[in-house]
Amino acid sequence: MGSTKVRRPVVGVLIVLLPLLLQIGCAPPAGYGLRDGGVPSTKGANWRSSEATLFLGADGPAQADAVFVIPDLDAHRSRIRIEAVPRTAITAELRCEGRVRVRQAGTPYQPLAPGETHRLTLPPRGHGAATLDWRQGTGACRVDWGDGHSVALRPESTQPRLAAWSQGAVACRVDPDLRLDPLQKVFLDEGAMLQTCPVDPGPVRLLADPLDAFNARIEALTGSKVPRDVLTSGNADLPLDFSNAPRLDLIQISYLHIRADYVGYLTARMLAHHALRGTQVRILVTGVLMLEEDRIFYDSLAARYPNIQIQYYKWRDAGIGGPGDLINQVHRVQHTRAFLALSQEPGRSRYIFGGRNLHDGFFFSTPFDLEDWPFLHTYDEGSFQDIGFYSVYEDLEVELRSDAAVRNVAAHHLGLWNRDVGTQSVGPLRTGVSDRVRGMRHYLSLPWADGRDQVRWFVDAIDAAGEEVLIVTPYLNPPPAIQEALVRARARGVPVRMIARIESTDPAGFIITALNRRYAAQNAGRFEIEEYFPKPR
Repeated sequence: MGSTKVRRPVVGVLIVLLPLLLQIGCAPPAGYGLRDGGVPSTKGANWRSSEATLFLGADGPAQADAVFVIPDLDAHRSRIRIEAVPRTAITAELRCEGRVRVRQAGTPYQPLAPGETHRLTLPPRGHGAATLDWRQGTGACRVDWGDGHSVALRPESTQPRLAAWSQGAVACRVDPDLRLDPLQKVFLDEGAMLQTCPVDPGPVRLLADPLDAFNARIEALTGSKVPRDVLTSGNADLPLDFSNAPRLDLIQISYLHIRADYVGYLTARMLAHHALRGTQVRILVTGVLMLEEDRIFYDSLAARYPNIQIQYYKWRDAGIGGPGDLINQVHRVQHTRAFLALSQEPGRSRYIFGGRNLHDGFFFSTPFDLEDWPFLHTYDEGSFQDIGFYSVYEDLEVELRSDAAVRNVAAHHLGLWNRDVGTQSVGPLRTGVSDRVRGMRHYLSLPWADGRDQVRWFVDAIDAAGEEVLIVTPYLNPPPAIQEALVRARARGVPVRMIARIESTDPAGFIITALNRRYAAQNAGRFEIEEYFPKPR
């Protein structure tokens, strides 16, 4: 029987099924783990609705030919919020090629004829926005304001190279004639989650050291690393060498939360460099965890470079029917952690994923003194631990460098970005076909859209285990179905081992710690539970 043991620091373990994919935008060539054939869609044309936010600043865009991309792929309509970043009103003029509807904050929609100019008054920050109800047939639009400031709004479908990245397979159909053992059947599962086909991931680098992980991001965007002593200096204006920077079509970063701190500022400087060169930049982050100073910082960045778009993820329910729905608004967040850079240049695309979010506590052991940058977040040691807390985490990330692997896994993240606003579902489910039984896969779960299929997948994987079940997690509170599968595994003689950080340092740590302790006590005689103690940096 298992026992509860306390050991000295254990190196973090991450068991990952990596994504393996097909060539984006064209028939998959040999060697991608796919058979010959197209990637048919399971949904019809224009099946979704989308939304985006165009931020306007008093200083206008940095580019004379600034372009904001309307997310119209597979969309029958797109609501574009036009929002002022400063705390003063902005007067602007809007016109579109085709028919469109527009409304000011708090007023009904008004129809505009093709080419008609409409005067907008955007209220000060925090007091509402104008909304453009764009439809297929509206075409391109333009917004003018201030001292000659202007931005063109163009549908993504008219940007061939950008649109092509979104045309990869996000699901995989497996040859039914393959002879598979139980674990292979789970590995090649065709459930409701998004899953790529098995592929060789190419060169893989494990990023356990936090400075190596941050430098991997710097190298992906600049082509050069920053010396460790310079990186740890806390100088937010440290020199960045872009002389070997790649030409990137798209940068997409996705995290639970992002801060306007030292890491955030250096990242923003790199994003600005590429945005100025025309790269499309997308930031997906959980809205409820963003402080106002964070939002001002990133909204201002997007206003300066309209080809930087931000999605503040928020769970949307049909309505608030009880206390549980109120909690869902806070806890149903997006947990994808990904740093994606796509380039046409061979060997320059990167995908970094794992446990880290994008703020200082995931990369540095102590907060920096950022008083010289008053627009950045200051972590006050010893102060009340709100969502702007500073806590040091030990995590592991994985970097993929293979062009094929990176481009194909990109289909999942682009699919998530282009999800339907109302249902949170991703599609159309362009499907690849595979006869491979080895390799690595990438899974993406949208539990509110796929019926919590991830739970079913874990249950199947545990039920198929024949030698050992190893779980590394900061949270010991599995769903009942997974707990029952773990009990079944132990009953048939399969050891179940867990490595967990029992004592949580999160703001809600008192709840997490209580749940972890209770679970460890209840299962002390059933599973082997090792408590992980972070090693001081």
